[in-house]
Amino acid sequence: MFSILSAVHNDYLSAISQLRLIDDDFMNVVFKDKDCLELLLSLIFNEHVDIVSYENQYSFKNLHGRDIQIDVLIKTEDHHYINVEVQRQNSGAIPQRARYHQSLIDSHAFKKGKRWEEVPAVTVIFITEKDVLKEGLPIYHINRTIEETGKKFQDGTQIIYVNASIQEEGHLGRLMHDFMCDKAEDMYYEVLRNKVKYYKENQEGKAEMCEIMDNIRNKGRLEGLAEGKMKTLV
Repeated sequence: MFSILSAVHNDYLSAISQLRLIDDDFMNVVFKDKDCLELLLSLIFNEHVDIVSYENQYSFKNLHGRDIQIDVLIKTEDHHYINVEVQRQNSGAIPQRARYHQSLIDSHAFKKGKRWEEVPAVTVIFITEKDVLKEGLPIYHINRTIEETGKKFQDGTQIIYVNASIQEEGHLGRLMHDFMCDKAEDMYYEVLRNKVKYYKENQEGKAEMCEIMDNIRNKGRLEGLAEGKMKTLV
């Protein structure tokens, strides 16, 4: 029994050494740190963002449609809601998904009795390993416009794609470089480097990661069993 547990532990340590911020499970762990989140947003928006509250792995229940679990949901000082998603597969970052995320955030954030003018601004950010929109750009800002005039349609919604496959010189390129690194010492930004180093090199940090990976493994096993039972009932 000990040898089996030891082998699993060693497998976890090997997997932890290869994790990068572009891997959503690791991203969710590192970006539980508010300083890391504020750095991320400041580099994407080119200005400091004051975070009031945030939740990692936030679940939205939909009685009449599909439930979702998002990576990070952030509320800013100016009542702006920001959803940050890391996606390695292009299929996980299609425009329809961003639209759906925005709709559920709207239903969550806009409370009964509020005036229409109080609908909060919502931005969905996809950080993707590949160039999903295939235009060769490091970042894409998608805003609604009035076709006849070209002016922005100010409904408070925005979608941003950040392309991690482009790591040019500059603050955003360096951020994407850090997202693709598996070694802390190769990272540019100190706040990210220190947090990644903690989980990869510190004994307490590695123990936390092993526990998280064990929980993910057990959750996957339970979901697999539940799915198997459902198939036998059909």
